[in-house]
Amino acid sequence: MQLPAALGLGQDDAESMYKAFNNVFLTRSGNAVFYKSAINKAERDGTWSASLDILGAEDAYERTGDPEKKTLVNELLTTWLDYTPTPWSWDGWNDDIGWFSLALIRGYQMTGNQRFLDAAKYGFDYAFGRGWDTQYNGGGIWEENPEYAARENPPKQATKEALANDSLGKVACMIYQSTHDAAYLQKSQQIYAWVSTNLFNHSTGQINTGIAQNGHVDTGSAAYNQGTFVDYAHLLFITTGNREYYADAKFALDFGRNNITVNGIFSNNQGYLNTWADEFARGAGHFVRDNRLWDTYHAWMKSNAEAILQNRRSDLGITWNAWDQATPSDDSLTTNKFVSAMAWLQFTPAEQPNEIGGIHVIVNQETRSAIDSGGKYSNGDAVVQWGVNDSLNQRWLLTQNSDSSWNIVNLASWKSLDCPGGKDADDLAMVQWASSREDNQRWWIDRQDDGGYKIWNQASGKALDGGSSADNGAALVQVGWNGSAQQRWVLQ
Repeated sequence: MQLPAALGLGQDDAESMYKAFNNVFLTRSGNAVFYKSAINKAERDGTWSASLDILGAEDAYERTGDPEKKTLVNELLTTWLDYTPTPWSWDGWNDDIGWFSLALIRGYQMTGNQRFLDAAKYGFDYAFGRGWDTQYNGGGIWEENPEYAARENPPKQATKEALANDSLGKVACMIYQSTHDAAYLQKSQQIYAWVSTNLFNHSTGQINTGIAQNGHVDTGSAAYNQGTFVDYAHLLFITTGNREYYADAKFALDFGRNNITVNGIFSNNQGYLNTWADEFARGAGHFVRDNRLWDTYHAWMKSNAEAILQNRRSDLGITWNAWDQATPSDDSLTTNKFVSAMAWLQFTPAEQPNEIGGIHVIVNQETRSAIDSGGKYSNGDAVVQWGVNDSLNQRWLLTQNSDSSWNIVNLASWKSLDCPGGKDADDLAMVQWASSREDNQRWWIDRQDDGGYKIWNQASGKALDGGSSADNGAALVQVGWNGSAQQRWVLQ
């Protein structure tokens, strides 16, 4: 198939790149579903390399919420675990365990598959348990554990690097979101504090590669290190509300934008690389989307997306790591080299988004109270209204599905606003539930003439209604739309 030259980023280009990637690399063999290791190789990509491939598929589901993409994520991770069961003591590299566990915990949040959560918890606990060391550098996780490094030929001295610490720190934060086990959040913050002290340059925003046992810092920079840190800092910001994490994320993002690009474009053609800017795509994508910073970053993100499209391999529709150079017709190139371009497109909308997406406090026009998760974390717990206090209970992350409906997820409980069973009864109280992105968790959000919003459920067709009570703890219900102030909401 010969593709036309890219004239600009279009609405369908992210989906087209995802489909092209799958057309080239996705393989089904019996019950196994996996990405092969290279264009011209039928063998299954494995271990950490396969995890990087799967993270790209997860990006596509995050963008769309499409059921078939959720199914594919579940199939890919199930096959991966079938071939790579725990224990993982055969692998001495803690960053490998980080990528294993990151794909798994993200997959758990998307699918609810308990097997993925169990394996992600095992991975973090194992890597942190063997890798966190206070004898050298005041803490930090070894990149390759010393007993494994000593067996290399020739033997190597173990170092502590951003790759292991930031990937595992993200995993710990996401396990906390999924379980509310505070020990994981504490460890995530502990790792972050060490990275901030030892690897983050507070004068420039650069993430350094690593630190040796004697304290010597490797000041090399890489898009994947920079991006993983951006995403890590942002995760801790939205999970704790601490704006110091926000400031770090923005500083690191700006360093990457200004210093690890070629004329603003991410591009690296080095053969030793696997992925390059996939983690930067996630870090920038999440940070910009959630904080509604499109005015600052959208044009730049779009220019990278258009470079990716302009330099696709014309017969396959995929782009390698060097986004400002034509993708060569080299069928020996590995699958990982094409993940970054696919990932970037999943986080870059063709048009600058409106003000609805991102983190909001949602306030009723009539009661002046905010939608609040009530400080509870369980499936089926009531969502209520409470006087505005800007706590995490009142912060909701609004992200969109491919049908233009919205997901509304609480930043304290990490549960979705849910219409129970999709029932259409008036005065039915709303609850929170683990995210499924089913119809009863999808909401239409329509701006009204007075600047307020009608928020109505896709399954029930009924509108969120604050009633007439301004009492703390008052129920949040649904009622057929009547246009009253109690059915109009302000997104703060």
